[in-house]
Amino acid sequence: MKHDFIDKYSNLNSLVHRLDPRIKIIVSLAAIIIIVSEPMNSKPWHFIYYFIMLAFACLCSKLPVYYIIKRILVVMPFILMAALFYPFSVYFNGSEERVLFDYQQSQILFATISIFSKAFLAVLILVLLTSTEKFRRLLLAMRKLRMPVIVGKLSAILYRYIFVLSDEYLRTTRARQSRSPGKIKTGRLKIYGNQAAMIFLRSWERSQVIYKSMLSRGYSGEYPGIHKLDLRIIDIIFALIFIFSLSAIRIWF
Repeated sequence: MKHDFIDKYSNLNSLVHRLDPRIKIIVSLAAIIIIVSEPMNSKPWHFIYYFIMLAFACLCSKLPVYYIIKRILVVMPFILMAALFYPFSVYFNGSEERVLFDYQQSQILFATISIFSKAFLAVLILVLLTSTEKFRRLLLAMRKLRMPVIVGKLSAILYRYIFVLSDEYLRTTRARQSRSPGKIKTGRLKIYGNQAAMIFLRSWERSQVIYKSMLSRGYSGEYPGIHKLDLRIIDIIFALIFIFSLSAIRIWF
């Protein structure tokens, strides 16, 4: 199985990678709250300042630019739809809003830019968080931060079983290509539908075997914490500086 499509760059040696995962989670949540709390009619340069700070953090993380862009492009259609449909929602919502649309088009433009910028920056923060830390350490950090137990269990199981789906996809794709080399010219919908059903059935059967194996080895709903977290003074200082900088942009600029 290929296990590196989620934690592919989590082993890099950079300033961001060396931070404690608890600090990363706290800073990420604080940054998202600060950015999202910007008024709808905020000036665009506020978000430019935020982007410069996050771009500097990405530069310190040593993550490839194409990798970050690739992750963001996955959700970009949803961001664009949310931003572009806002003016239409204001215009078609009622007569009063339609009058405001005619006389306050600049504010509506600022609101559209604000929606896009908030979503884009929030996604960038999450990409930076999940790409610079192994998922199991993030789960451990969330457990240390008193995250609800059921959320941790579901997240851990989802993380482990997503590789089962990926492995079955690779196997069924290899089997399909060995039986029909080249491009599929006819009946694509039926072929891909059969493959999807096969992936589901084989993953279901394999997950049952894996779960029984886990029970036979003493699994009781909790994963043993074999990794320790080391909180350093420099991590706290970094968190305070970063949050204070974002807050300064939010309040004083």
